[in-house]
Amino acid sequence: MPVGADGFRLPNVNESIAKNKLEWLTGPGQNECCRTFVINEEDHTLGNALKHVIIQNPAVEFCGYTIPHPMERKIHVRIQTNKTPAVQVLHEALKDEVKRYEETHLPQESEEMVSQ
Repeated sequence: MPVGADGFRLPNVNESIAKNKLEWLTGPGQNECCRTFVINEEDHTLGNALKHVIIQNPAVEFCGYTIPHPMERKIHVRIQTNKTPAVQVLHEALKDEVKRYEETHLPQESEEMVSQ
């Protein structure tokens, strides 16, 4: 199994390169308010940040994430809410994370451009 410079498995030529970034699992225990999302090409960095943002939402009863296997670059994020759709909670958390990133990183980048 070939491994890339970052220590993660390189895709096999027989594997599909194009994957959806966000998917969700189907089956028993999955409904509008209780859902497990699969986020491809991500790791603990996003998983832990999302979990902390989502758990602060008062509508959330439970939130956790797992990495199914260390050699797979994907995370499973489980969200259980009272009545709010889980996809809405995830969407709000992702928007919060983008906003937080822009507030912390974009001012630094613009300062670096000015100083050059």
